[in-house]
Amino acid sequence: MQKPEVRFGDSTLRLNGDGSAFLPEYNTLLIADVHLGKSGVFRKAGIPAPQGLHEKNIDQLVRAFAAHPSATVVFLGDVFHGLQNKETRSLQSVLDAHPAHTFILVKGNHDFDLPEWKQLTVVDQWQVGSLLCLHEPPGSDFDTDTPFTMAAAEQRFPTLANDVFLVCGHLHPGVALRGKGRSRARIKAFYINPWLCVLPAFGTFTGQHALKVSGTYYGIVDGTVVKLTE
Repeated sequence: MQKPEVRFGDSTLRLNGDGSAFLPEYNTLLIADVHLGKSGVFRKAGIPAPQGLHEKNIDQLVRAFAAHPSATVVFLGDVFHGLQNKETRSLQSVLDAHPAHTFILVKGNHDFDLPEWKQLTVVDQWQVGSLLCLHEPPGSDFDTDTPFTMAAAEQRFPTLANDVFLVCGHLHPGVALRGKGRSRARIKAFYINPWLCVLPAFGTFTGQHALKVSGTYYGIVDGTVVKLTE
């Protein structure tokens, strides 16, 4: 099945079934919110976490890199989850095993204990064509359940939706699907509006958040991206 593509200015975003997005014109892969080390942080705090979560994250990253040879990989923040531990440090060997790739980390709110690895360049934002890569969408406020505001975005970027478009992570968007009776399931989803794309969390231990805003949602069902609403 052909993967959905969304156009922003001169940039095409191809939405992948693992929650990443690819810009073919720039050979650039975007990945948001892996949260490596989160299961280790939970266990250290005495909170049970399922086994094998970290291995699943690493395997999924390796598959994504292999599917996009020699790509520039831009992590849209929160590749780590807090303090460095054995799980987070394992990423270094993965990056070492892919010398043809370039790795960029747009620093997220959980990326406060960053290693100094020569393979990983850390920035506050990253421009790819007409897309500006950020971690948090402008105006995001979880305390008021506000995912973003266009006013905040326009204040920071006056040419928004003309020659600047935003692609972000941080929000972990998801949608609830209703079945027969009381059955329902929550799935990861991409969120799209005319000036913004929010990627779902790439990690396996992250959860999803209903954004409660209008726009186009592309849900991920068994590794396939499906357009849900507009």
